[in-house]
Amino acid sequence: MQCLVSEDKLELIQLERNLTVAKCLSAPILLNQKSNEKALIKMIFLIVKRFNDLVNVSRKMNEDQMIDLSADLFDRFGGESMDDILLFFKMARSGEFGDFYRLDSIVILSWLPKYFDLKIQAREDEMKNERNTRQRLEDEAVKNHVPDEKAKAYLEELSKKLKTVGKNKEVTRTDNPLFSYDAYILSLRQSVKTMPDKELKTMLENTSKNQHPQVYDILNDEFETRLAKFVAEDIPEINEMKNDKSNNKRKRHHKNGN
Repeated sequence: MQCLVSEDKLELIQLERNLTVAKCLSAPILLNQKSNEKALIKMIFLIVKRFNDLVNVSRKMNEDQMIDLSADLFDRFGGESMDDILLFFKMARSGEFGDFYRLDSIVILSWLPKYFDLKIQAREDEMKNERNTRQRLEDEAVKNHVPDEKAKAYLEELSKKLKTVGKNKEVTRTDNPLFSYDAYILSLRQSVKTMPDKELKTMLENTSKNQHPQVYDILNDEFETRLAKFVAEDIPEINEMKNDKSNNKRKRHHKNGN
């Protein structure tokens, strides 16, 4: 930006021609140059004065207005660069922010949102390009990678396993009580003989004769067998089982009667 201070107009024109919003993304921002604030505001003033001299409108800014505007622009462009300010006025001079018929702070500052929208879009495009470039490089690295023999064997084994995902090769065993009602009945005929009295009593009470007649008959037969075996003995547990069985019969009879 020394061309501003030296008033080298040809060099300044060349600098303007090479500027783009995308290029301004990598330029040093003003906030990082706070120690040179006075010199930077002076450079902004030279850009504003040049713009004021070049445009052909009836009402232009005086020197005091340009100084105040330069300070305002330093604050507004704090997160941007001096290149941004130069490009901003070049675009304004080209009519990219619309027509204007006077120059003052209100008019010029009203163009800022339009320029900042362009900067936001440029940043998003840059990030997208970086992601695409990174993805392309990663894809090429994977494509060009030559695995060793151990890795090849592992990948082949993994590929075979993935092909069988969702295919259940095991046939459910029909003799498993968990999956076959007939197997459960057969298993129950054996296990009921060693079933504790209380467990037998609970299962019999909780089994519906209408819904599960086979299960009920197995449990009831075992219940009757145990009662017959100890019919002559005065055993409290057996007596309790007799009473519970009688009560259950009366309840079912009463329920069926209703």
